[in-house]
Amino acid sequence: MDRLGTLALLLGLVLAVYGLVASVIGARRERPLLVESARTTAYSLLGLVAAANGAMLAAILAGDYSIKYVAENSSRATPTFFKVLSLWSADEGSLLLWNLVLAGYIASVAFRFRRRRPETLPWALAVMYGVSAFYLLLVLGPTSPFQRLSVAPADGRGPLPLLQNHPLMAVHPPFLYLGFIGFTVPFAFGLAALLSGRLSDQWIRLTRRWTLTAWIFLTIGLVLGALWSYGVLGWGGYWAWDPVENVALLPWLMATAFLHSVVIQERRGMLKVWNLCLVVGTFALTTFGTFLTRGSILSSVHAFAQSLVGPMYLGFLVAVLVVGFGLIAARSWRLASAARLDSALSRESAFLGNNLVLLGITFVVLLGTIFPLALEALTGRQSTVGGPYFVQTTAPLLILLLFLMGVGPLLPWRRASPAQLRRRAAGPAAVGAVTLAILAAAGMRGVAAAAALGLAAFVLAANVAELWRGVRAFARATSKRFLPAIPEAVARNRRLYGGLVVHIGVAVAAIAITVSSSFGRQTEVTLARGEQTTFAGYVLRYEGQRVLSQPQRTVLVADVAVSRGGRSVGGVTPSLNQYPGGNELIGTPSIRWGVTKDLYASVIAFEGLDGESATFRFFDNPGVMWLWVGGAIVAIGGLVAAWPGRRRLPVPPPMAAERRLAEVG
Repeated sequence: MDRLGTLALLLGLVLAVYGLVASVIGARRERPLLVESARTTAYSLLGLVAAANGAMLAAILAGDYSIKYVAENSSRATPTFFKVLSLWSADEGSLLLWNLVLAGYIASVAFRFRRRRPETLPWALAVMYGVSAFYLLLVLGPTSPFQRLSVAPADGRGPLPLLQNHPLMAVHPPFLYLGFIGFTVPFAFGLAALLSGRLSDQWIRLTRRWTLTAWIFLTIGLVLGALWSYGVLGWGGYWAWDPVENVALLPWLMATAFLHSVVIQERRGMLKVWNLCLVVGTFALTTFGTFLTRGSILSSVHAFAQSLVGPMYLGFLVAVLVVGFGLIAARSWRLASAARLDSALSRESAFLGNNLVLLGITFVVLLGTIFPLALEALTGRQSTVGGPYFVQTTAPLLILLLFLMGVGPLLPWRRASPAQLRRRAAGPAAVGAVTLAILAAAGMRGVAAAAALGLAAFVLAANVAELWRGVRAFARATSKRFLPAIPEAVARNRRLYGGLVVHIGVAVAAIAITVSSSFGRQTEVTLARGEQTTFAGYVLRYEGQRVLSQPQRTVLVADVAVSRGGRSVGGVTPSLNQYPGGNELIGTPSIRWGVTKDLYASVIAFEGLDGESATFRFFDNPGVMWLWVGGAIVAIGGLVAAWPGRRRLPVPPPMAAERRLAEVG
């Protein structure tokens, strides 16, 4: 299998280089047959990379421990489900999957433009083939997954314990990869426009759905990552501002800014240079993220030069930045726009403010992530930047972002009169004010938390009101009832309504984050068997320890009975897991999920014979369920905006109907 996999990757590299060269020569010398050959090469490249992934998966399932990756990341006792997941549980395997997803995107672009060929397609293919060649070089060189051992062990070591402790590992990394790698497509077409000199808005129209698709995948990946952290790590939270989490968030923030500002370019012809900078920056941040996580930087700056992986990633990142921003600078004189903002009270201004705030958040998160690395590189001292820095620096910006998310949809394009804004904002502002009054009456004293909740209520009211106003206008114009008019109204302007749904989801998530971080409680207690404690209105009684023997681990389960108001409401069963060869016990929390709050339990340690006593950490986490609901709403809104629609439906001829429809959006 190792020879088959290596040969497939080597042939894939040859095809990627051929596709790059054929695309460039075909474009420069205007040879359509050569461009077509480069386009169809994408299918063969996908097949070869898929064959390499299949070879590795077959080796894992067959237990071929002569391959170093299999010996280090699988074992006979590992269940088949987790054996499959071990394909991407370490750097070498994850890069195999990375190459597969990238080849899939290239093949999808080739298929999408099999008939209608934009002039920038050859250059876009060349860029994507170049990116593919880099990642294929990595898996053929310093991170080869098919490296053989001189002596094959009788059994493997198995995956890292945390990676086989929850089935979410089946979906969390693939969704992140689909999001990260998906931004290669808009980056490629943006660079193609610069390389070819065809600087119209075509590249934006061609890649709008590709960008949205990547953004949706990354959104789902981030939410699944938070859910994995919450349900696996046992610390009671869902976001720790860890560098690995941060580097996944950074491209999402910049891509979100791009999705907003690109609308201004399409409608007003403005921000051309800005949008190209954002698309290059987004791709650069995905490269930066892989550089930190795959280049041994996070373990130690000094481990960077111990292999070629870090220097190769750094060289690629520098090339992306120099080529991308260099081309933008060289073409900037052709990208100037005569259009200007007509008024500060306009949707364009709100979108621009949104961009500045999102980039501000990106900057402070990036600064907090790289500061310890820079300090270690310069002084040799190791340090960390903890959660308080990120909370204190991002909270004011996030509150401002919430305000803009509420005001932006209420503003028309070009110019709004103060009276028009007052009329549209009166209802949502009243909802926000009532929310603040209720919070004050309830005794809430945290200014930032109260402001966040009040603004989230304002955002919900404003965006729901705009949804209702748009559908109502369409229903009146088409003489339909409100509910039957919803699908057709959404079909007329999927981007608008999808964006409003996304805003609603973000507001729901903001409420959940604020409530859980402001009102959550926790306690740590040691209980003997049969002893009980009271926490957050619950009576928690430790019933004893159970031992479960599973093929890949031994599980020590703590049974805790839960009652409330004298009535049993079930129980929680946190556990500690012992994996073969593992030096530490790995905890698995137990969560009693609720609509308003979760009872979250972790067992820290057992003492005495057969767990005569145990130390627990209990958390009362209000509102967390709504974080997952908000994330799902955001993803649904993205799908609505990205979903291909039919041509715009005809509008009835009466002039009154036309005037009412003009008010929509």
